[in-house]
This record gives sequence, structure tokens and C-alpha cells, in this order.
Amino acid sequence: MSWKRTSINVTMANDKYIGGKKVKPFNNVVQEPTKEQIALFSDALAMLSDGDTFVKAEIVKHTDIATD
Repeated sequence: MSWKRTSINVTMANDKYIGGKKVKPFNNVVQEPTKEQIALFSDALAMLSDGDTFVKAEIVKHTDIATD
């Protein structure tokens, strides 16, 4: 197996969203994001938003698997 890319799905809450939450996907992040990096990133997203608050982050690793 070889690492291809890492994505992160950030869930933000805001009364303006249908259901109160919205998942925002981001692609091509560092291979192993740390809790500190995620916290800084979510703080930046909240500062740039119109009242969003961070709920959670889902890290998705994409890998290639050869069948030979």
C-alpha cells in the first residue's frame, strides 16, 4: 500500500444551516494531521465564517493497493 492523499471533513454548526450542521471537505492536507493542526485549522475556519462553531473533524486517508 502507498499513501496517495489525505482529506479532512470538518463539521461546523450554525443555526443558518439546514439541520444546524454542515460538513466542509478539504483535500490534499498533510499525511498525518495532528490534533493541534486540526484545532488551529478549525479556529481559522470559525474566524472566517459568519458564526460557525467547530463540531468535529474526520480524517480520510486514501491509499493505493496494487494487486500484483
